[in-house]
Amino acid sequence: MNQTQTLPTGGTVPRGSPSLQELFEAQRLAEQLPVLDAALHRAEQRLRAERSSEGQELYFMARILRGTIHQQSSGLDDQAVEEKNAYTLSNSRFWEEYYANVDADRFDWYSTWDTPINWLSLGVSTLGSVIGPFLFANASILMLGCGRSDMSQQMYREGFRNITNVDISSGLLERLRRGFEREMPLMSWRWMNASSMDTEDQSFDVVLEKGTLDSLQDNSELFQAAVRESHRVLRSDGLFISVTDTEKLQQLQSIAPFSCEAFAGHLDSQRRLLLYVCRRRSGLLEHLRSWFKSEL
Repeated sequence: MNQTQTLPTGGTVPRGSPSLQELFEAQRLAEQLPVLDAALHRAEQRLRAERSSEGQELYFMARILRGTIHQQSSGLDDQAVEEKNAYTLSNSRFWEEYYANVDADRFDWYSTWDTPINWLSLGVSTLGSVIGPFLFANASILMLGCGRSDMSQQMYREGFRNITNVDISSGLLERLRRGFEREMPLMSWRWMNASSMDTEDQSFDVVLEKGTLDSLQDNSELFQAAVRESHRVLRSDGLFISVTDTEKLQQLQSIAPFSCEAFAGHLDSQRRLLLYVCRRRSGLLEHLRSWFKSEL
């Protein structure tokens, strides 16, 4: 099998290396980066003066777009991107500033518990009616990256009371606590980083995330750490439930020993939705580790 590709000069490079066309395209994009960065920065300055909720949303999205372009084109980490006065979705400072300045009303990535979805294999049904049968009433549930979604509140009213909401925005969590702790005294709100959670092994029956992994998608290290952490905090045979709009099945099962069931559907004619229900596989090693800990 030929493992090289021929260059116009007659030389060869290993098969799979970038082609000259790809290299020229990369160079062209790199040359355009300063122009694009400047254009986005000008847009940010105009949007910053907007007082409407829509204007503020666009302002923060422009900062994210500019930061993501820098990250992907130059391989910068979150701190280096921030030094360019831009953000990535995995930067905790972005979320603190975002939640402190945008409309405090609820906001859901993709869907929430009562959203009707046209599932390819199930017909039209709400997200909750698909997730609900996998849960039991007193399950200990970790809502990973709760954000401003009302998913937890709707689940609480449906009878799933043992919910711990975590996020990297302490300001948001405090507002949620003040708003709901009287009505929902069994629910809790804790500051935690999804990629390094401050909780013991096998603490939860269910870890549920909706869009949180998507916000880490461009940072492979944090993405993989969040999946491994979710696996770590799950009890034997516990469930990791992911709601997303991007294909993740192979990633999830390659990062941690999960056995996943996938559901695909559409929110409307333009937006698709994917639901992964992944069970933590409980092999002999896991049983021995649990037994050993219990004997200490």
